[in-house]
Amino acid sequence: MYKASSHKVLGSAGVRSVLFQMLIFVLLVATLLLMQKKSLFSLYEAGELSRMGIMLNGLILTLFVFGLFRIMMVLMRYAREQEIINQLTENLRDKVTRPASSLPGSALAVVRYEKIRWINQQNAPINQAALAASLNASESSRLTLIRFVNNILILTGVFGTVVSLSIALVGASGILDSPESMSQMSVIIGGMSTALSTTITAIVCYIAYAYFFLRLNDVKIKLLSNIEEVTSLYILPQITYTEQSIVRDVAKLTIALREAADQLQIVEKQFIDAGQGLQNAVASMHGQVNRVDDNMHEIKELVRKGFRLPDEKSES
Repeated sequence: MYKASSHKVLGSAGVRSVLFQMLIFVLLVATLLLMQKKSLFSLYEAGELSRMGIMLNGLILTLFVFGLFRIMMVLMRYAREQEIINQLTENLRDKVTRPASSLPGSALAVVRYEKIRWINQQNAPINQAALAASLNASESSRLTLIRFVNNILILTGVFGTVVSLSIALVGASGILDSPESMSQMSVIIGGMSTALSTTITAIVCYIAYAYFFLRLNDVKIKLLSNIEEVTSLYILPQITYTEQSIVRDVAKLTIALREAADQLQIVEKQFIDAGQGLQNAVASMHGQVNRVDDNMHEIKELVRKGFRLPDEKSES
């Protein structure tokens, strides 16, 4: 038999898994920074262009951290939504009179339940596919900012690389104008170093961010599929009545009536047998009473003759 507990196991475990992976990633990055801080400092330190490199890499890291924080907030929200789905499913399975009364009204599952109940009260057909498409569009719009960060994160690295290479080219043009001057060499080296650092930062951040973004989409798809599954298995059968459900209910009622009629026939037969037995008992008792009357009459005759009493008829 299908049980709603599978929703809780799959949905909550998926969210916890992604959050745990994010925590592991942060710890690994922090450990790497502590262990290789000298090498990383030499890579990101670009002489006279160090301020430019810090600004460009800081922009990339700011976008990455902001997007990662937003993904974490959405995952925590999905975890709460999954718990509400579990509670609503239990209430529906237990036939609670108002299953959504104790749950937050803004939850996705509660909103779906209230929409179906309102449509049913209007005696209108329920199109679950339209409700699912509307919910999917609404949730996709909530991920616009996260999707935007995912799209421009790699572009910021390209932008930093282009800016750094442009500065390096300016230094190279200065050397060409005055070959005896080597003061522009630091500008070329700094520009190349900044271009390398921004490229590495953007690639690493984009790979990590793209992975967590894909995992977020997986969790969203699982959550929405759980809502549709609960709708099909519990909400619609308890609120709406289709032609098939009416025919099925009538068939169940017919079977129940047939079983009740069979029981009535059995009870009727038992009553008939009991009545026949009672009639036989009354007839037997009537015969015994007649025999007692005859025996009493014989006893009276014997007593009268024994004591030579006068006959009742003669006395009268």
